[in-house]
Amino acid sequence: MEKLIKRICITAAIAALIAIGTFISHFGLGFASNIGNWGAVGDFFGGVLNPTFALLSLILIAYTLMQNKKALEQSEKAIEQGTKAIEQNEKALQVSNEELRLTRDELANSSDALKEQANLLAVQSFETTFFNMLVLHRRLIDNFSYDYSSSHEKISKELNIDFYTAGSSKDMKPGVFCVNRLLTAIHEAHKKVDKPQSVIATFNVFYREENKEFGSYFRNLYQILKLIKDSFSNIAIQKKYSNILRAQLSNQELSLLLLNCLCSHVDNGQFKKLVIHFELLEHLDIAYALGDDNIATFTINNPTLHLTSNEIDQYISTDTSSGKLIKSAFGENSQIMDYCKFKNWVDQ
Repeated sequence: MEKLIKRICITAAIAALIAIGTFISHFGLGFASNIGNWGAVGDFFGGVLNPTFALLSLILIAYTLMQNKKALEQSEKAIEQGTKAIEQNEKALQVSNEELRLTRDELANSSDALKEQANLLAVQSFETTFFNMLVLHRRLIDNFSYDYSSSHEKISKELNIDFYTAGSSKDMKPGVFCVNRLLTAIHEAHKKVDKPQSVIATFNVFYREENKEFGSYFRNLYQILKLIKDSFSNIAIQKKYSNILRAQLSNQELSLLLLNCLCSHVDNGQFKKLVIHFELLEHLDIAYALGDDNIATFTINNPTLHLTSNEIDQYISTDTSSGKLIKSAFGENSQIMDYCKFKNWVDQ
């Protein structure tokens, strides 16, 4: 642009010099001394230089327009390139966002997978411990032994009775048979007490003398129940495993468990709460009877054991305000449900 302007200026100067030279060559320097000739001089220079300068101006304007057009085209190209760059940036941003989303989803999936794996490992660890404890439970009950002759004299003296039997000792061997003999001994001894109170009072005497035989069995049973409750918050899962445990318990074991958890020497009621929570006594073979005086009595069969409502009520939880049943260690046991209906703890 600067070169063109310089060239036009030089051309204009040359044109002016040529016009002056031509004027002097034809008319001489003295022609303009006469004022009357000035108009002719002006017409001469105007006629020569005006078209020349107009042409040069037109060329300059045309060139300027061309340059502006090129600049505009370049601006349009720059804008187009800028637009494409923005579109590419938007696409790149979309790709980045998609990659970020995929990464986030992958991390979330990885986190879920890790959590699921951790939960699976926790369940596997629990089940290993749980089933090992079940094996130990079975071993303890299979090794359970009871020879009432070793403590017979001491228990008889404390209960102030002369004699009690533990049933037949024929083919006596460790296991549930000995649990049956122990329960029979408790029942027979309780019948001979002059002023019988609760059967639990009689059991407490046996507990002090025979706990060495069944103490480890009940401690293991308590730890199994506690393990289930502490390992899972979901009640359905808790019931799944507690039902597996409950299926291993014989009627004799359930009877002894009922007495054991009411014993004042055992604990502060934690064991009994677990028995209620897991409805562990649901399949206990128990019969409910209502006497003429409307006093309820209960009889556990195989072996026989008589209980009062004082013992049974301790395994039934009711709402203090409504008086309705909340939870029972006997679950849906039909005999205990009849008793609860009699007490108006459940609707008829």
